[in-house]
Amino acid sequence: MSSRTSGLAALLETEAARFTLQLPDDTAAAGVVELESLRERKPLGVGIYVKHLATGEEAAVRPDVVFETQSVIKLALAIRSYQLADDGQLDLDERIRVTRADFRGGSGLFRYFQEGLEPTVRDLLTAMIVVSDNSATDLLLARIGGVTALNAWLAASGYPQTRMAQSILDADRLPYVLADARHVSLTSTQVYALRNRAPEWAGMTQEWLESIEQEVASLAARSLDEVRALARERSLPLCFGQMTPREAGRMLESIECATAVSGKSSAELRASLLRQQLGERRLPSLVGHPVGHKTGDNPPWDANDVGIVYSPSGPIVVAVFANDLGGSYEEEEDLIGRIGRVIVDHFERAS
Repeated sequence: MSSRTSGLAALLETEAARFTLQLPDDTAAAGVVELESLRERKPLGVGIYVKHLATGEEAAVRPDVVFETQSVIKLALAIRSYQLADDGQLDLDERIRVTRADFRGGSGLFRYFQEGLEPTVRDLLTAMIVVSDNSATDLLLARIGGVTALNAWLAASGYPQTRMAQSILDADRLPYVLADARHVSLTSTQVYALRNRAPEWAGMTQEWLESIEQEVASLAARSLDEVRALARERSLPLCFGQMTPREAGRMLESIECATAVSGKSSAELRASLLRQQLGERRLPSLVGHPVGHKTGDNPPWDANDVGIVYSPSGPIVVAVFANDLGGSYEEEEDLIGRIGRVIVDHFERAS
């Protein structure tokens, strides 16, 4: 490692130490059985990977630690989708009818539109990246063969630590399956109705909703250790996805250098990353240059951002994972912005 690169690594260590980390109260689920509350925390902390693509210089902080991705895992789904399109196995211009059964909670816009909308596969990809649309994510996941197929591709493509643990639907259904294994048969429409406390959405009664809520409340009265043990017993994953900062950086480099997909597909994906509507307080906030990036959010615990900074000295790949945070979520996001500024300043001074 050169003195210049080691100097950047030292700066990144200093910035990583600014984050506030916290272990949750592990005595009881406290009425919460969401996926994120069940994950066993150490805490994971902060991991950073940086590579200047013009010079090949690298710097990192805990680059090979496995972190919870949240929506950053959608980057892998996007690359695989474009790869299948390049191979003629996926038609980006095919129109997909979005029905009520396709609506997912959380981030995105499709669930707010009238059902029957017919976006193209390319539109789904754009929505998944630009606004992290969860409905688009599960629709795309189904088109490429599901979680198992995506993970098989990741393993075969040299990403041994990266995987998607489950679909958005399965993550949303998790609390109900933990409460009663029979709830694995809940339809997507029923899950959406439960999470939005709108039984009429699925043609169900208020009594139906309240009975399942009572089951979940009973589960939430148990300790987190008991609930985690129950999840293991039923082979239910306790995360959405996992990835290391280094493997995230390699994915970004493959996009910028068009080594994973064709030049045309890489250009489309870069354009979507540059149109990102989320994470304004993170990597783009202080650098003053274009940034194509993908965020992963789970307030107040996780704030991730991975992207390519298009600095005057050349493209810089940056991956920041901050898991198990304990301070103000907005202030933790700002720290990711500071990291972006430190990195750009370092390379601009050098150039």
